[in-house]
Amino acid sequence: MEYRFAKDGNFEDFASGRVIYHMGGTPAFPVRLALEIFERCLQHSVKKTGIILYDCCCGGAYMLTVLGFLKNDAISCVYASDIDDKCLKLADDNLSLLTQSGLKRRREEITALYESYGKSSHYDALQSLSRIENLLKNNIKTHVFYHNILEDKDLTFNPDIVITDVPYGLMTEWNASVHPENESTDFINQMMASLSKTCSKDTIICICSDKKQKIKADGFKRLEKQLIGKRKFEIFKIMSFENM
Repeated sequence: MEYRFAKDGNFEDFASGRVIYHMGGTPAFPVRLALEIFERCLQHSVKKTGIILYDCCCGGAYMLTVLGFLKNDAISCVYASDIDDKCLKLADDNLSLLTQSGLKRRREEITALYESYGKSSHYDALQSLSRIENLLKNNIKTHVFYHNILEDKDLTFNPDIVITDVPYGLMTEWNASVHPENESTDFINQMMASLSKTCSKDTIICICSDKKQKIKADGFKRLEKQLIGKRKFEIFKIMSFENM
């Protein structure tokens, strides 16, 4: 894959579990790829700053947290939703790092670990945290909430950009329990139908998935499609906004 915007670099400061909180069973996301996707979405967006960013399958909000640090000048507000209460707690902890108070609390936690155990990994984490602190020029407003994106339900906000890494069936799975009578397993297109009813005509939507999941894109205009390893991402905007 050709990276048009995100330069190659050392992103070890953002390793899951170092400064950013980690929980077993919650996948991380390649930092450079997240940056490239955001920049591509931004190119298609009518807004370039003050971006309201949303991830409807946020997990532990690793990707949102990384973008909040690295694109702090462009993002003003982050919304994160999921159906797993443990993931939502982790997401809340991670997104709290996008504030000075959250970083201060994290420094106190890691410092206590270093003073108790003296591990080099804790020392390295403190060095990473110092570098990350320099990235946080502006506190980003964050909102974490329970929401099943397969369920038709209006949101209370209009995102400018949606970026989500949907379940692959490996570490995470879709949950259709909200409509048990529905035998369809075409979850990714159910999600797209839901997003079409909650996003505006200017919202840029990027879906990351494995190659097996096919997006029909009914009612959407596909702006980009890119394969990268076992993963792919597709960028859309709503094509028809009548009767919504």
